[in-house]
Amino acid sequence: MYTDILDFSKQLISKCISVNVQRLHQNTFHQLSFSEHSDFVSMLDYHLSQCLEQYFQQAQTSTISKLMTPFHTMYYILCISKENDEHLMIGPFLEEPIEENVIYLIINNLRLTLDYAAKLNVYYQSIPYIEPTTLLEILNTIHSYISKDINPPKIHTLDLRILSKTDSSYDLFLQDMNRTALYKNIEKRYLDEEKLLSYITNGDFHLAQLHWDDLLKSFKELSSLQDSLKTRKHLLISANTLFRKASQEGGVHPVYLNEIWGKWALKIDQANSFEALDKLPLQMLHAYCLMTRNRSLAQYSPTVKRALTFIHLNLSTNLTVKGIASEIGLSPDYLTRLFKKELNLSVIHYINKKRIYKSLKLLATTELSIQEIGDLVGVGNTSYFHTLFKKEIGLSPKQYREQLKGS
Repeated sequence: MYTDILDFSKQLISKCISVNVQRLHQNTFHQLSFSEHSDFVSMLDYHLSQCLEQYFQQAQTSTISKLMTPFHTMYYILCISKENDEHLMIGPFLEEPIEENVIYLIINNLRLTLDYAAKLNVYYQSIPYIEPTTLLEILNTIHSYISKDINPPKIHTLDLRILSKTDSSYDLFLQDMNRTALYKNIEKRYLDEEKLLSYITNGDFHLAQLHWDDLLKSFKELSSLQDSLKTRKHLLISANTLFRKASQEGGVHPVYLNEIWGKWALKIDQANSFEALDKLPLQMLHAYCLMTRNRSLAQYSPTVKRALTFIHLNLSTNLTVKGIASEIGLSPDYLTRLFKKELNLSVIHYINKKRIYKSLKLLATTELSIQEIGDLVGVGNTSYFHTLFKKEIGLSPKQYREQLKGS
């Protein structure tokens, strides 16, 4: 009946004033729902639906309702015909800016968490400020044209800014929304964890570093404990365990994992300030990523993995191809072929390389003699140790140590 007039009125108002205008029907107003949007938009939609339910209960033909929501936004609704279920709604809009103290009153009234303050601030910046008399004149004109009545419509104020404390439906909605938000936070936390752990598994310190801040933040958000040294230590202990598991997935032997895990557990325990604890996460990440790169056996076949693990754990002993092959149940020739295929090295060449690189650390961090270092890495013949070292590094052990002291 009023379709053409209302559609024209809606388009005209929207062109003249930057405010939302829509036709409203009681039997379809629930279509306003934005259930697939964010929790905050769902919250706005829920309260608008509650307000409109009350509007429909008292709506009368030829009446303009001034609807004030719990968010202190306003709507004008012209009831053109209650019998034909025809309504024209304009809004949301504001008469004046919302002050910060009002935002906190709204949060308290709606029993929201304080993080909604920032969301509300952004929301209010998107709501237009409009002089209500302008909208009333527009609605009066539309009413007069449709009804042919020169008398202005009645004005009815529906002030719903204060939420009823006995609204059980809102309690259920709030519980559901908070539960949904919690699930999303937990889901995000686990996705962040998985990303971080995958970077450790791959030995990628750069990407691991980028994700650490997000993971630590989500740990804190989900923690109900007061931020204290004890709380921070618990978070780092959890991280240390997660990092260990990631390195294990990356192919690092449990012996090395136990050693590095114990080292960081002790450092966490001994830290006595927030400053000391704050330095540990990135150091831990770097250590685990580096170990995964240097100790990972993930790319090798199970047979070669067993051989490499045996070599790493017995590097200082008298290792022979025959002895290693016997330990893992293979023939020496077959073990030699596997090494050449997967590492492009002979078994003895691999052992010697490992021994020399282990000696580099001892030369740099101890005052042990070169002969003592050779014994510790499994090369008891000092002359042979010199030969192997110079072939691999390009310097003698003595020259290497002197170079370190001079740098």
